[in-house]
Amino acid sequence: MALTTKQKSYIQKNAASKSARRIAADLKADEAEVSAYLTQLKEKEATSAPSEPAGSRRLLFYTVMLAIPVLFFVLLEAGLRMGNYRGDLSLFVYPQSLEGRYAVPNPNFTGRYFFQTSTLPSPSDDVFLTQKPENGFRVFVMGGSTANGYPYGFNGSFGRSFRDMLQDMAPDRHVEVVNVATSAINSYSIFDQIPEILRYEPDAILIYAGHNEYYGALGVASAETFGAFPGFVRAYLRLQRYRTFMLLRDGIVRLSGVFASGSAATGSGTLMQRMVGEQLIPLDSQLYELGRLQFESNLNAIMRRFERADVPVFIGTLTSNLKDHHPFLSVESENHPPADAVFAQALQAYEAGDFGLAFERFVYAKELDALRFRAPESFNTLIRATADRFPNVFAVPVHEAFKRESEHRLIGFNLMTEHLHPNIPGFHLMARTFMESFKEAGLPFVSLQTDRLQSWQHYIQRMELTEFDHRVGEHRVKLLMNAWPFVEQRDPRGYPRNYRFTSEADSMAFLVVNEGRRWDQSKVELAGLYENQGRFELALAEYRGLMRAQPFNDSPFIFAARIWLGLNNFEEARPLLERAYQIEASAFTTRMLGAIEVDAGNLDRGIALLEESLAIEPDDMQALFNLSGAYGLKRDFQKADDILRRLERINPNFPGAAAWRQQLNRHLSRN
Repeated sequence: MALTTKQKSYIQKNAASKSARRIAADLKADEAEVSAYLTQLKEKEATSAPSEPAGSRRLLFYTVMLAIPVLFFVLLEAGLRMGNYRGDLSLFVYPQSLEGRYAVPNPNFTGRYFFQTSTLPSPSDDVFLTQKPENGFRVFVMGGSTANGYPYGFNGSFGRSFRDMLQDMAPDRHVEVVNVATSAINSYSIFDQIPEILRYEPDAILIYAGHNEYYGALGVASAETFGAFPGFVRAYLRLQRYRTFMLLRDGIVRLSGVFASGSAATGSGTLMQRMVGEQLIPLDSQLYELGRLQFESNLNAIMRRFERADVPVFIGTLTSNLKDHHPFLSVESENHPPADAVFAQALQAYEAGDFGLAFERFVYAKELDALRFRAPESFNTLIRATADRFPNVFAVPVHEAFKRESEHRLIGFNLMTEHLHPNIPGFHLMARTFMESFKEAGLPFVSLQTDRLQSWQHYIQRMELTEFDHRVGEHRVKLLMNAWPFVEQRDPRGYPRNYRFTSEADSMAFLVVNEGRRWDQSKVELAGLYENQGRFELALAEYRGLMRAQPFNDSPFIFAARIWLGLNNFEEARPLLERAYQIEASAFTTRMLGAIEVDAGNLDRGIALLEESLAIEPDDMQALFNLSGAYGLKRDFQKADDILRRLERINPNFPGAAAWRQQLNRHLSRN
C-alpha cells in the first residue's frame, strides 16, 4: 500500500529523532568510558609504587651532563698532582737529610709567580723546626731582594743579625728567624704566602717591601703581569694553587709565545732586566698611580690577614741611594722637569754647600726617575698610614735611620752598594732599627732582657763575614752594574771576561757568582786550603760562618774542632764537640769528647761517651784504646783487659797498646 505524504513526513521525523537519541547515547557511553578509564588510572597510581616524574628524569640528565666535565677536571687535577706537574710549589719543604725534623723555604716556590721567566729566584735556606717547641719564638722575614740580603745573602741579611739580638735578649726562648724574602717579588707574593706562614705559628712578622711593586712578579709594569686590578690578581693567586689552572696558564703562555717575537722575561740578561715590561713610568702618570693603588690595596689585604690571626707586623719604610746614583731614565712632561736636570741641580747645590737644597733636589730627582726600580716617597706615606690604621702593625723607620746615619741626610755609597741594596753597615743598621721598634712595641708575650743586648759593633762581628763573603757581594754588584739599566749594553770585554783574581777568596767568590758554585761548599774548600797553608785562623773564620748559617749541621763544628785538637787546645775544641754532639752523635764526636772528659778526670761521662762511640763504630781502635785506659784509671782492670784484648785481636801493633799491656798485666798480677 502506498504511503501518503503525511505518513512519509512522520516516518522521517521519527527516524531523525531516533538517530539523535542514538548519537546522544553513544556520546554518553563514550564519556562514561573515558571517565571510568581516568578513574582507573588514578586508582592504579594511588595503589601502585610511585613512578619517577618526568621533571626528575630531566634533572638527573642535566646533573650527569654537568658532572662529566667536572669529573674530567677532577681526574685531570689528580693526574697532574700525581705526575708532579710543575713540581712542588709549596712555600716550605722537608729535606730528607734532616729526617723531617726541620722545614726550609722551598727554592722552587716562586714558580707560582713567574710564568715566563725560566731561571727562578730563590729564598734563603733558613731552617726551622717542624714542631714549634713550647719555648719557641718564631719570626718570619718577608719582602724582596733587600730583605733577602742581596748582594751578600746568607749571613749578610738583616734577619740573621736581628736573630742574634733577639736571642741575646730572650735567652730562655728558642728563637727562629725564617727568611722567605726573594728577589723580584712584591706585595702580591707576600699576600699569597700568608696562609702557609700562619700554619707555623709565627710570633711576629718583619716586612721590607715596595721597591719591586712596579716590576716585580705580577706588578703593573712587569713582564710577568696579569693586569692592574689587585682583587683580580689576588683571585688568580688563589686559583694557581690548582695544577689544572697552571696547565691552562702555561698553555696560554706558550700559545702567545708562538705569535710573539719574544719577551724580556725569557731572554738573556740579569733578572732585573728580564722583569721589566713597561719601562716608562713618569711621575703622576696613570701607570704610576696604578702601582701606588696596587701597593695600597695589597698592604691592606696583607695586614687584614695578619690582624685576624693576631700576629704583630713590623714593616720598614723604604730607603734608597739618593746622592750617588744618577736617575736611570729621564723624561720631560708637562708638569715636571727631566730627572737628570734636577739631579744636576742637586749636585751643584751640594758642591756649593747648600745641603738643604741638595737634599730636596736629590729626592725630587729620584721621584722623577721614570724607570721605577726605587720606590717613590708616596709608598712610605702609605706604609705609615697602614700602620696607623691597624693596631697590631708597627712602621719601622728604616729610611729615617739611613738619613740620620748619612751626612747631611744624603744617603749614598756610605750605606748602599748601588741604587738601593745596602752594604754591610746598611744591613746592620736595618737590623738595629727593626730591633729598636720591636723593643718599643712591648709585645706582651715575650719578655726581653734589654740589659743583655750587646754593643752594635759586637753584632757586626757576629755576622761572621769573611773576605770571601765580601767578595761574593762585590762580584754580584759588578755583574749587576755591567748590564742594563746601569749601562745600555754589556761590555763583552769587561766583567766577568777579563777579571783578574786578587786572592784565593776572590777566585772562590767569582765561581759562586758566575759559575753557580755552592756557597757552603766553597767555604769548606777555602777553609781546607787555608788549613793546608797553616792559616788556621782564616780557616776557623770560614767554619764559624757555616756554623751561623747552618746551626743544624754538625760538620762545620767538627771541622773547627779538628783544628783545635790538632793544636792540642782542648778548651776551644770542647764546646764545638759538645754542639756537634747535640746535633748528632757520631763516632768521632763521642770518641773525642770521651777522651777529653777522661783527660779532665770526668771518668764516668768519659766512659759513657766512649761506649757510645763503640756502639756506633764497634771496631774503632782509638776508641777501644781510650776506653781501656779509662777503665784502668777507674781501677776496673778486668774490664780494661777485656777491651784491650778486643783491640789486640784487631791490631796487636796499635801504637801504645804494647806499653799499656805491660802496665795492665802488672795491675792484674797484683790482684
